[in-house]
Amino acid sequence: MNKNRFIYGSIIMVFMNFLMKIIGFAYEVALSKFLGAEAMGLFQISMSTLMTFLIITTSGIPTSVTKLVAQENSKKNYNNVESIFNSTLTFNLFASIIISIILLLFSEFISIKMLKSKDMVLGVYFMIPAIIILSASSILRSYFYGMKDMITPSIAQIIEHLTRFIIIVGILYYVCPVEPIHGATIAILGISIGEFFDLMWSLFSKKRLYKTKSNYPIDKKNEKSYLIKVLYMSIPLTISGSFGVILRFINTILIPNRLMAAGYTSSDSISIFGRIMGMTMPLIGLSFIVTSALVVNLIPSLSEQIALKRYKDIKRDIHLSIKVTLLIALPLMSLYVGLSKPLAILLYNDPLVANFIHIMAYGTVLLALQHTFSGILLGLNKQTSATVSSIIGMILRIILIYIFVGDPRFGVNGIFISFYGSNTVILILNLIAIRSVVKFDIDYIDIIGKPLVASIFMIGFIYLSIHDIGNLQNISTLGFVSSLLVGSLAYIFVLFLTKAIPKNLFKKLIKLP
Repeated sequence: MNKNRFIYGSIIMVFMNFLMKIIGFAYEVALSKFLGAEAMGLFQISMSTLMTFLIITTSGIPTSVTKLVAQENSKKNYNNVESIFNSTLTFNLFASIIISIILLLFSEFISIKMLKSKDMVLGVYFMIPAIIILSASSILRSYFYGMKDMITPSIAQIIEHLTRFIIIVGILYYVCPVEPIHGATIAILGISIGEFFDLMWSLFSKKRLYKTKSNYPIDKKNEKSYLIKVLYMSIPLTISGSFGVILRFINTILIPNRLMAAGYTSSDSISIFGRIMGMTMPLIGLSFIVTSALVVNLIPSLSEQIALKRYKDIKRDIHLSIKVTLLIALPLMSLYVGLSKPLAILLYNDPLVANFIHIMAYGTVLLALQHTFSGILLGLNKQTSATVSSIIGMILRIILIYIFVGDPRFGVNGIFISFYGSNTVILILNLIAIRSVVKFDIDYIDIIGKPLVASIFMIGFIYLSIHDIGNLQNISTLGFVSSLLVGSLAYIFVLFLTKAIPKNLFKKLIKLP
């Protein structure tokens, strides 16, 4: 019965994760279409700045709360559970207010030096409510995870994505066309709007689901002792998590600055950054919709098998996860290579994005495998190796950006060099770490050759079904989507024909745990 409940919960989580990713992708596409490249660049820089300010309250503390809540809940010490929740929520709110004051004091510096415009100071102000709300909602989410309630936070995140999409896209629909600075400010406001609804649902759910758990007065001294425990546990997690956030922040700030050093204007630099990070990368990362669900099921399976030393089952699951990853990533890569211009026009109404999509298309496979390999390492209890690989890769990316992007001979191409160079290194390091635990063989014809052949047929069918693909003005969105469906069916048909899809694939994925 417990196993059936676990499988049922896994299916629900996979579906919710899929729905959340789809809404998130649709939101990013809508934002890009309404705002344009420069506004998306400003928004991406703002997001990176916001995440840097949230390091203290959202890096290590939520994970520590989840662990302690799970421990005390398993012992039925509900008063202790409430002590952990109350003390950490109070601390996070207090810390977020302090952080907000610092942000307020340096708002003009951030808007001029980082966002390259004094007029973006209003956008910086809009980060303040986001900091406070995100700090509170992270504690609530970790509380639910500790109570082994995965459904409530998943629903909260769907509500967050959906309300943000409806409200912000609705506002942009009525006010567009809009200046890049104003558009970016509206997008920043959207973070607080979505998180507010997430927080309200989470608070309501906690009161409704867990209001009878604590029957005795909570000891304030107990709260203090648990807060100290949480903070002590969170220190190493915060330090390791902050490396990634800070390195990403440096990467975000460095690219526009090095482009300007190469001779680009401030507006062009931010526009290029917006086209790459705000328009191209959501497409390249689309495979994460599937790999995220795969990793969720893969980690507990590998953790159990490594403890029992079932190396045959470990090899089977690793091979299956790589195969599924490539079955999704390879056709997406082929789609971006073959149809970069139609996608740029229909999704973003921006022909300049086509070149970026075409060049970065091969990164689809690279990032998808990297994501899956990271999940495998977590399942094999090699999380340190995954973290070290990621940090090495990001440091390398910063070095390559500084060297190549600022060189007028490379300019924008330096971004692609740093992207492929750093991610290839991360992938190789992860693969070496996996092979240090378990050796496994790969049938390259089966997992690469067959999906590539099927992808070629898919692109061919799409071109055949759209007679005038070179004349984009004559292609309707419905017609293009229909041709994608035809191509997808052709892809699946060839996979079945070549026996590239394992028998009972879905059942195998569900039974991974």
